[in-house]
Amino acid sequence: MEVKGTRIPTLNDDLVLVRLGAAARDPARLGPGERAGALVLKAGKALSKPGISRQSVFGAGSGAGISAYSVYPQDPTKVVRESADGSKMIGRLVGGRFRPVGPGKA
Repeated sequence: MEVKGTRIPTLNDDLVLVRLGAAARDPARLGPGERAGALVLKAGKALSKPGISRQSVFGAGSGAGISAYSVYPQDPTKVVRESADGSKMIGRLVGGRFRPVGPGKA
């Protein structure tokens, strides 16, 4: 099957998003709870709560091969990669891949 459209960049090469067809001329009518102002308030409320549990990220098993990524607080242009064993590494995402920067761990 062939799909024609515009590929949308993502952080992971395993995920492919494709924009099909032309953009709609008339934007969809949104309810009050779906407009930007309401969604920003909801997102702010959700993000104000501290983190999520390690269990939610790494699961009950060994968590091998699973990493959690977060923004590096001292430099928002960098990310911190945390592995299941708790080790952290500072780096950047380049072409959807994590690239360590600088010596050592976070």
